[in-house]
Amino acid sequence: MLEVDRILDQYDRAMNGDAWHGDPVWKILEDLTPEQAASYARANAHNIWELVSHMTFWETEVYRRLKHLPARSPDKLNFRATPEVTAENWNKTLRDFRQSNDVFRSAVAQLDDAKLDHPLPGRDKSAYVEVHGVIQHNLYHAGQIALLRKVVAPK
Repeated sequence: MLEVDRILDQYDRAMNGDAWHGDPVWKILEDLTPEQAASYARANAHNIWELVSHMTFWETEVYRRLKHLPARSPDKLNFRATPEVTAENWNKTLRDFRQSNDVFRSAVAQLDDAKLDHPLPGRDKSAYVEVHGVIQHNLYHAGQIALLRKVVAPK
């Protein structure tokens, strides 16, 4: 099996199913209402909505690195303020995240195993490290979301 295929397998498990650690990202996000996603468990903490937008930003940013596109400023995009709490806005945030998943996965699928360890242009990290970084980052925030979900959407 090619290394890129192994990476894609790990990404798919983390995002959509059969993850060793527990529920995948999309299962954790399932059936959250806009109000639950926008709720703060405590002051000076991020809500689920902000975390999903943050994950979208970084997944898209690494996609841009893989495609040798210019970086975007994280100042306004990294942790966006929660927009008006509506089903339309929450669904758009989820669609944006799903789209970032699709384009990121597509970019990873196009990587060449022989070049995985080469630093990306203008970066000190390789494609291998950047791609695994996205997977690790998404799982880190998925754990936060799972805990927040217990507070804002108890069963």
